[in-house]
Amino acid sequence: MAPATFPGVVPVLADDVVQLRAHHVDDVSRIVEQINDARFQRWTSVPLPYDDSHALAFLEIIRGAWEDGDARFWAVEVGGRYAGTINYRLKGGGTAEVGYGLHVDSRGAGVMSHALRLVLGWAFEHDGVETMGWRAAVGNLASRRVAWANGFAVEGLWRGMHAIPSGHVDDMWLGQLHKGEPRTPRHPWWEPEVLESEHIRIRPWRAEDVPPSHPDKASELYNGGKQPTPDGFEEWRQIRLNRMADGQGVYWCIADAQTDESLGGIQLAQLHIPFTRGTGVVGYWLHPHGRGRGAIQDALDLVIEHAFAPRTDDAGHSGLGLHRLWAGTDEGNRASQRALRRAGFRQVCTERAAIAHDDRPPTGAISFELLDTDDRVAQTIEPGVIPVLDTERLRLRPWTPQDRPRGDQDLDRDSLRFMPAGAQPSASTYDPWLERRGRLQDLGDLSWCIADRKTGEPLGCILLFGLSAGTPGDGELGYWLYADARGNGYLQEAIPPVLEHAFTPVELDGLGLHRVHADTDLENVASQKLLEGNGFHRWGEDHQSYARADGSLSDGAYFELLVDDWRAEHDDADPPERAGITVPVLDGEGLGLRPWRDGDSERIVAACTDPVTRHWLADLPDPYTLASARAYIKNINEGARSGRTLCWCIADPDTDEALGSLALMGMSGLDPTVAEIGYWVSPDARGKGVATEATRLAIMHALTPVDAGGLGLRRLSLNVAAGNEVSARVPRRFGFTQVGTDRLAEPLGDGSYVDLRRFDLLATEWADQS
Repeated sequence: MAPATFPGVVPVLADDVVQLRAHHVDDVSRIVEQINDARFQRWTSVPLPYDDSHALAFLEIIRGAWEDGDARFWAVEVGGRYAGTINYRLKGGGTAEVGYGLHVDSRGAGVMSHALRLVLGWAFEHDGVETMGWRAAVGNLASRRVAWANGFAVEGLWRGMHAIPSGHVDDMWLGQLHKGEPRTPRHPWWEPEVLESEHIRIRPWRAEDVPPSHPDKASELYNGGKQPTPDGFEEWRQIRLNRMADGQGVYWCIADAQTDESLGGIQLAQLHIPFTRGTGVVGYWLHPHGRGRGAIQDALDLVIEHAFAPRTDDAGHSGLGLHRLWAGTDEGNRASQRALRRAGFRQVCTERAAIAHDDRPPTGAISFELLDTDDRVAQTIEPGVIPVLDTERLRLRPWTPQDRPRGDQDLDRDSLRFMPAGAQPSASTYDPWLERRGRLQDLGDLSWCIADRKTGEPLGCILLFGLSAGTPGDGELGYWLYADARGNGYLQEAIPPVLEHAFTPVELDGLGLHRVHADTDLENVASQKLLEGNGFHRWGEDHQSYARADGSLSDGAYFELLVDDWRAEHDDADPPERAGITVPVLDGEGLGLRPWRDGDSERIVAACTDPVTRHWLADLPDPYTLASARAYIKNINEGARSGRTLCWCIADPDTDEALGSLALMGMSGLDPTVAEIGYWVSPDARGKGVATEATRLAIMHALTPVDAGGLGLRRLSLNVAAGNEVSARVPRRFGFTQVGTDRLAEPLGDGSYVDLRRFDLLATEWADQS
């Protein structure tokens, strides 16, 4: 009997999607279209250009391969039309190598995956094949996905061995599948699910996400070259696409929710390691223009929820099904540490000299983890916010690099005797001391510099610490003075406002503590009297447990103060509360007051970089950037939600352009019936009565009774720096009374201090004017 000839020798294979059959001459035009597609030519070695003659020659090669028995070729047919070609070549010894290609209009529907599944079944069951090989150029993810879907795994890399007529030379992936192995994916092929918050979305990286500039110094310092560069972006992106195909991790672009502009990246890596399966390693970074808008915090929240959601598909669209997340930071990267603590991660480990650098000595590393069973809310640690607290003589404020002690303010005998080592800095130890205080502030601790209110000179320190450890709602009080500041009653004056801040509820911008405790050396009688004078109760002593700075041990005395006892002493058992405030739109003559919007950021920057503005508002960030403006708007919104501040954008009624800012501040204090007015005007809006008209609208809203739609306040204050006569005309215009002057109390942008003139207006006085 004569051997079978082409096309009769070709078995027809089919499922409910494709039919594999012999090629015929009617396929020529579709073959030519397939081969001339740019994407096909990028990854295959075909004659260029390709025409009908080449296709007809290809059909003859197919005929010869079937009749000689050294290769098998099928035309892939979908819906009665040629859709591509699949083949394998027999290599001997039960081995073969598969290859395939699709017409452009048949891609993306799983056609070739179905075709390969049929061919593998035939090869393994009818053609004596025991091992099927596969290879493709690195980067040809379409070919790799077909192989992956049928159980192939990339098991090798052949460097520089894929050269094509166009001139591209690529590395080559090598994979194989054995007859008895499952023909299903061996691992996930991750795809970044698009997830959104109010301000950002995380989505797949795109070719057009090329960064506008190289990473800045901060990125180089902490990210170790992991960020893309403009000229290396596409290679960087392809590497991450390949890693997702390997099941190694998921890589998202962090983008602005409104503009879709790339702000940075976030990833979950090392998902493919069997020994730590279920754990993902979190990494993130931002371009300089993406910082200062809370993007990382939003991205972490999105990724955490997605990571712990159950996985129901190989791409991870439903979730990743993880049970643990791990993240590590350089010990100096406090911003990254704060982001992780805010997201609910727990600090679990500190390693010394663990991170190597090319340009400096090794640095330490801090590790964090989060489990799917953790209570993220309970574990969240917000950095301590140190409010400025004023007394008659003192200003309690954050420490600054300029507060370095004088050379003659070294530790004296009493400091060495009664204080733990490292608690009080000297001139030589101030920098590491300040750095340590900053790290502890990131954990929630508060350290105020006790400064002379007139001169600004540091006198000592008062602290509330241990707020993120131990019992929630409990904190420890600590304090010290330089030797030349003792004996003036400064601590007796500083402790009450700190206790008031500690016991004020969180919704009123306090710490909401229920207990403050303190311990002293048993021989430090002065400190014990100070605590008892502020209502603390002495509850115990211990022996040889107190370590002094001089190395000796002593006994300790322990004190505590409960919030109920403090309130009873201060006749404030039920502190007032204020709900969140809605920012109303108010229309006036030639301007209006409305809420601030993100689109106002550029106008804020223009105003806050103006020399006149910076002269009178000394606490503005320097430099003042778009990130600063966005943070300002965010704080404004948070202030309204908490009920402490009502801040309007003064806007042009025709163009809606921002002309300035007006705020009612301090409404969540112990007296919720008072507020302070503050304002600034953009440079191009000055001299037009903008502040005057805006203040009139604010006064009317503030002093109008609640049942008539106002805030129902009884008193407004307004403070003006001496010399700012333009601003001083506003309170006088509306009948404010100057009630006092604080001498040299107001800092200016040039570092000098001037008097602060205080004005107030009562609701009854305004009613009389009206």
